[in-house]
Amino acid sequence: MRKFGFTALVSFLFLLASCMNMGGSSGEDGAIRVALPGSGSRGAYTLSKEKAKTYKVALLLDGENLKTQTSETGGADIVFDELEPATYTVQVEAYDTNDVLLARKSETIKVTAGNTAECSIALKLFASSILDSNYILWNYSYTDYTNYFEGFSSISENTDVTSTSISDNSTSFAEDTDGNKYVMILNYDDDHYYIKSTSNITSEISKDDIKLFSFQDSLYYDDSADVLWAGLYSYDEGEDTNTICFSKIKELDSNRRTPKDSDFSIPFDDSDFCSFAIQGSVLYLSYKQKKIYYLQRATITEKTDGTFAVSKVGSAKSVSDLGVSGAITDVAILYDGTVYVLVSNVGNSLGDSGDSFIYNYNQSNTMYSRGALLKIQSTSSGFEVVDTLGWTGSSRLIKPVGEAKYGDRTPTILQPLTAYIPSLSEKSNKFYGPRRFVAIKPKEIAIADCGANFVMPNCNERQNGNMFAHNRVVTVSLSSFAILGATELKKIKFSDLTLSGSGTSGAWILAAGCDKSQNEQ
Repeated sequence: MRKFGFTALVSFLFLLASCMNMGGSSGEDGAIRVALPGSGSRGAYTLSKEKAKTYKVALLLDGENLKTQTSETGGADIVFDELEPATYTVQVEAYDTNDVLLARKSETIKVTAGNTAECSIALKLFASSILDSNYILWNYSYTDYTNYFEGFSSISENTDVTSTSISDNSTSFAEDTDGNKYVMILNYDDDHYYIKSTSNITSEISKDDIKLFSFQDSLYYDDSADVLWAGLYSYDEGEDTNTICFSKIKELDSNRRTPKDSDFSIPFDDSDFCSFAIQGSVLYLSYKQKKIYYLQRATITEKTDGTFAVSKVGSAKSVSDLGVSGAITDVAILYDGTVYVLVSNVGNSLGDSGDSFIYNYNQSNTMYSRGALLKIQSTSSGFEVVDTLGWTGSSRLIKPVGEAKYGDRTPTILQPLTAYIPSLSEKSNKFYGPRRFVAIKPKEIAIADCGANFVMPNCNERQNGNMFAHNRVVTVSLSSFAILGATELKKIKFSDLTLSGSGTSGAWILAAGCDKSQNEQ
């Protein structure tokens, strides 16, 4: 993952070995012995502090589940016997004391007549996109319009992005299960894209005379398959369409990579691809068409020629179909297959879009700074929203205090703001504008949240109004699907929020007769 693929977690190695055929079975049948941490003769293996309580081991043949066995921590090895010679799949799942799925891993094992295949499976605690750094945050520089990224083991209000090996002209980033971080860079000198890793390997995305464009978030790491996906799109002038191109990367190298076409296109007219998430053959894709954001579920498979078949599953749904409004900013598929989607609605009725607020003193304004975390479940006909968290669905009025006017010769009464913005009392359970997943753990996720709140002038105290920017990391419990808390960041800007228009100066909303002090109420 967002993904700011997107997400974070310290990975713990439970067990590491290989599957091999050993003597021990008799006759024409074979067997598989699965060693678990702390079990049988292999008890020397130790668990991390994030101990699993229960292991479920399934035996599959050609995709069919033949049998499932369960073992408690410290129990005996699991044995599947009386097996006909064939190639089987063993899938191990680890659960904690609250039956939360911590890890899942599969191995393909060949069974031969008269032999027992010994198998120990390497399990790591699950996450998506960003694993080992705990948090990956970015700081937007308005001087060069660049995002600078850095990983942190913990964060506080004074956390700052200072120096890191992956700071660059970055458009998106991801991290694999080994802790290698990747960024996609647009080099303005040659107008080419590059994928750069913390191991100082840079791979050029070959354009082959095609005009390529990046997603708003172009990298996603699928931890279930250990694959880094790079998503771009090309413009077909003849068809007047934008078509997705994918690169499937197992290991980054210094060679050029040519993105392979898929058969997923949308009309060119005011369109843009935003973010995506892949787990195995499951693809969730967000795109924008005529300022409306859509989410599409699909399957993705690689063809023999290296291109990708993308087949829609059901119809795309707009953000209004999802019960909210604004922009889809990030998508992630977690280890259990649950999909989480971030939606941000920041701006106002007089602005074009995005993070620009426009205030006009002679008419009423509607300001938006809100967002939601959507929990998505796949269905036979596509997907459905099963829960929504942190959305501000109703407006409130933000009024001046006292007789607030603007202008000297012909003063105009300042109108109140209509705001779809959490009040200060609501900020602990509402979003201001979620942007990306910055940490994903087995039981919780962390989200970069960026938006603004406003106060109008207090003329009784001769104070101007003010815009307050919020850049914070919000932590969400996955079990209760509730906001646990938020860390306000003083030194990091996820975006350059601006306020402009009649009767403003900087972030102030001006009133006649007020001095330069700000209303902090």
